[in-house]
Amino acid sequence: MQSVLGEIARLRNGAPMIIDYHNTNRYRLVVQEGNGSKTAYYFSIPVYNLKDRKLIDMRFRKNENTIYATGSNANITVLENIRMENAEGLCQLELWQKPIQRSDKTLCCGNAEIELTGNGIAVKCPVKGEGKFDCIIEVGEPFLHVRANDKCFALMKERFRPLVVFSCIGSVDAVGSVIAPAKMEYQKLTDKKYRLTVTSTSPLARHILFEGNLYENKLFQDTTVESQNPTVNNAFGSTGFIGNTVMYGEQWLYSRPDFSRLAEIMDKSIQKAVLHMPKLNQSKVEFRAFNVKARFCSFGSNWGNKIGEGIPISDSTVNGRYQSIELTPLLVDPRTKTIVRSEGFILKPVIKGGGFSVIGTGDSYLAPQIMEFNFR
Repeated sequence: MQSVLGEIARLRNGAPMIIDYHNTNRYRLVVQEGNGSKTAYYFSIPVYNLKDRKLIDMRFRKNENTIYATGSNANITVLENIRMENAEGLCQLELWQKPIQRSDKTLCCGNAEIELTGNGIAVKCPVKGEGKFDCIIEVGEPFLHVRANDKCFALMKERFRPLVVFSCIGSVDAVGSVIAPAKMEYQKLTDKKYRLTVTSTSPLARHILFEGNLYENKLFQDTTVESQNPTVNNAFGSTGFIGNTVMYGEQWLYSRPDFSRLAEIMDKSIQKAVLHMPKLNQSKVEFRAFNVKARFCSFGSNWGNKIGEGIPISDSTVNGRYQSIELTPLLVDPRTKTIVRSEGFILKPVIKGGGFSVIGTGDSYLAPQIMEFNFR
């Protein structure tokens, strides 16, 4: 995500953008339309800073020898290492060399590049030798519980709430497209320190990309499930490979909005509801949304216990850098035009065995999803 306004401008394809400044919801930006309606763009992460209520500024700044930035609730400072800190704690990332500011968008650390996310950083490192990249993370509080799989690593502040999450985006080619998964492993060094190792899974990859963020609650409660690993839950993973890969087998995404974060429009007349998911690869694989037959658990669902799909809702379309899917039939009552508290939906490939589409999930701070509601 380059900027909040920039992402919305892309989705609007150049249409005028008159912002409604009476908005108080940290997850959304509201635009007044020429026909008298309004369009609310709800991001899957907060896009206003918790303290000053300003839009997050995706830029590094410098004060003497300190490089710094601000996320949705994290203060990020860069000296010898990268330090992310908020009221709940801190996490320091050691990348073996001192990061140097290249521009207001990018730091370099040797051959690795670092950019900002909504509440942390993303690291893109070149593939060398065995295709591995190591770094050390250290938190301020000892004995945090680890929740991890081969896609992400979370240190838990509470049972279902992390302090910090590191997540693979994937193996990236020369033009920046995700061509395969990446694999994350960890080693505990002390009660507060861990070594993370990120590995490419493709011989064609030029870079490995992953992100690390201090946690904030999300707009979506979601998880991927996969046939190759039928007991794996991926509630904090930030990338979905919807379709078929060697590493995951067939992968689906289960997702449900947190309706408490949509309180301002629950009684509005909704004309349209569209989910925009950042598309991170170049494939033309389309997916279809189905409603779920029963409520699913984003922390407990896996391929082995997955809830079955109900009726189809709609198919995806490509909208620039996004893969979009209309959810009006799922989320809006056709008679009253008000929002229905749905149990959620499943994303599956339209054609089984036909490849995969890589998307940012509801847990991505680098490539957040955007839910668009047009209403009166």
